[in-house]
Amino acid sequence: MIVLIEEFGKYLRGSFNSRNLDRVVSLEYELALLRSYLYIEKERFGNRLNIVWEVDEELSLHLPPLSIQPLAENAVRHGILKRIRGGTLHIRITDHAKGTEIAISDDGVGMDQEKLDNILTHQDKEGGVGLLNTDRRLKQMYGDGLHISSHPDQGTTVSFHIPHVQKKED
Repeated sequence: MIVLIEEFGKYLRGSFNSRNLDRVVSLEYELALLRSYLYIEKERFGNRLNIVWEVDEELSLHLPPLSIQPLAENAVRHGILKRIRGGTLHIRITDHAKGTEIAISDDGVGMDQEKLDNILTHQDKEGGVGLLNTDRRLKQMYGDGLHISSHPDQGTTVSFHIPHVQKKED
């Protein structure tokens, strides 16, 4: 119980930290918030929530704050926990020649094409502002936002790309 309270405190501090107003934060900072959130959810839901991490901890990357955690929260709430048996959340951060790909996947209930078409617009009545805000900020900063693929009863993957910073030549 003490560890749970400590993680909850970390999560609250991270969620309301003034650094979230910065243009970008380190991947390490973003992952710390995600880890606290997922620890709490894992304690709540036990074997109904499995988490697979595929993250290079040495990766030096900056990204908009609160970019990953809302995606994971949506996957847990709207995908995995809609199934009685629960499911698996897969967090994958992969470095490529031109940038870094961040993908949050679940094997939850998935979405049909109509819902998928409406998810990043205000036409989706169930959706919150997390996906919309993340998509908007990514588009403003990098010109490209969230990519969502989903199939009913198979799950959903939400991903985005952070381009490598181009160094100016003298």
